[in-house]
Parts: sequence; C-alpha cells; structure tokens
Amino acid sequence: MSFILKALIITLIGFILGIILTFEIRKVFARAQYRLGPLTSVYPELKALLGSTRILQPLYDVLKLFYKETIIPQTTSKILFIISPVISLLLSVFSLYFVSFGGFSVFANRDHSLIWLIYVLIAITIFWLIGSASSSSPWAIIGTRREAELLFSIEFSLLISAFSIAIISNSLSIQEIVYAQREFLPFILVNPMAAITFLLSILGKLRLKPFDISEAEVEIVSGPCTEYSGKLLGLIYLSKYFMTVTLVAFFIDLFLAGGQISNFTLLNVITFIILTLIVTFILSLIHALMPRFKIDQAFKWVLTRMWPLSIISLIFSLIIRSLGVV
Repeated sequence: MSFILKALIITLIGFILGIILTFEIRKVFARAQYRLGPLTSVYPELKALLGSTRILQPLYDVLKLFYKETIIPQTTSKILFIISPVISLLLSVFSLYFVSFGGFSVFANRDHSLIWLIYVLIAITIFWLIGSASSSSPWAIIGTRREAELLFSIEFSLLISAFSIAIISNSLSIQEIVYAQREFLPFILVNPMAAITFLLSILGKLRLKPFDISEAEVEIVSGPCTEYSGKLLGLIYLSKYFMTVTLVAFFIDLFLAGGQISNFTLLNVITFIILTLIVTFILSLIHALMPRFKIDQAFKWVLTRMWPLSIISLIFSLIIRSLGVV
C-alpha cells in the first residue's frame, strides 16, 4: 500500500475516532453527574445531510464554527494568532502516523518513532501556547501561563513513562515495542507504574480534570482559547480531537500490545478500536469524578506523586532489563 493511501486512511480513522472519543468523554462526564449530555444542535441546512444523531455532536460543533465569522482582535499579533492553530492541526494529524492502529501505521516501524512522536506532541502544545499568548487577552495570558507551568512537569512524567517501556523492549520503535508485547506480555502487567503515570499524563495533555486549570471557565472564561472564534477555534477543536486519538493510541501501543491479538490486521484494528473506547472511558470517569486542582496544587501533586512514580517505574524497567526477563 502506498504512503499517501496509508496516510489518508489513518487520517480518516483518526478523524472518525476523534469525534467518537470526544463524544464519549462528554457523555460519560454528563452521565456521571446525572446530566443528559450533549444535545443535538446542527444547522437545518446540514441536518438533511448529516442527520441528528448525538454521537456526531463534536462534528456539528466544528462545522458550526466554520460557518461563523472569525474575529481577530486588533491588539493581537495576527500572524502568530492565525498560523498557530493551523500548525497545531497539521502536527496533530501528523502525530497519527507514528502510532500503530492494530498494526496499521505509516511511521510506527521507524527506528526512533517513539522519540519523534514525543517531539510532535510537545510541539502541538507549544503552538497552542504561542497562539493564545499572541492574543493579548488577559484571560488567555493567564491560561497560557498555567498551561506552560504544567507543560514541562506533565511532559517529564509522560517522557519517563514512555522511556521505561522503551528500556524493557530495548527499542525506540513503537512497532517493535508492540511486537515485544506479543512475544511476552502486555507491558501494563510488567510495569503498571509506568502505565498509571502515562494515563495521568494524558489527562494533563488533554486538559481534563483535575488538570483543566488552563481552561477554567468560571475563572478565566476559556483560558488560551478566549479570543479565538469561528474557523480558527474550529481548527483548535479538530487538533484536540486528533490529539485525543494519538494519545490514547500511544497508550495502547505502549501498554496493551497495540490491540494485536492475531495475525489478521482487520481483527487487530477492531480490537484496537474497542481498547480505545475502554481507555477513553477510564479517562472520562477520572475527568468526571475529580475536582479541578489549583495551579499550585497541580504542580505540587505532579512533583510529589507523578514524578516519583515515573522515576520508580524507570528504575524498575532498568532492573527488569538487567535481569533479562523480557
């Protein structure tokens, strides 16, 4: 299969999964709090084409934004304000190519695909910060500062957890890490501490509770997204949809053997999709049940709990590797 065709198929899978997983996060959050969840809201012109199923509400939200006017504040740095959401979206789509969708991927089999994926994920967040900081809104600036304070602490935990698994498998290739689990055990059973830390890091990367401090609506409107509207806000939404899929897929590849249970790609892809729904349900439940941290509480919690746990997982992986268990 050609590179372009693979890329198009994975982009389409990522787009559909992004809509479904975003809906799942909203739905679980609402039902856990005894609310109805997202109601159908779509333009009449689109209803005949798309229908009125609620599972597509995240798609309706983006389409609605594309129909609206994009307002650019006069005091903003226009080039950075406009280009940052575009680059974030492109990087979010690009990040999909480094994960293995049940054995189906573009770059997952490259020697250093794990490092490349981590770089891309960091770059997405940085461009979010650049765009919001350029808006000159006080609410966006506060949200950007909070996001920046959490960025490196959360990234450290995610980085150490990922490299703990790379040490066990003796590879920086995501596809090789998946194959190592097929031959041995899913690494969630070998190093559960790394899995827990990685899962908590995903909450921070996606701005879910208890790490949604940068988007605290009752305090700072929408934080980094306060001044964004119309098509640019729609691009930010889309980039978050794709990033959700990438992070969940990254977790499954590192700790759940990438969903590969047989030599049949189609069966592996189906298993992979089921695992994405399960992992997203766990993230959604934590998001629904946890209160929002203050920024100092979040930073202290990461430093005193997630960092030590990730370091312990790294040491544990080194011990396992030195003993030749895997």
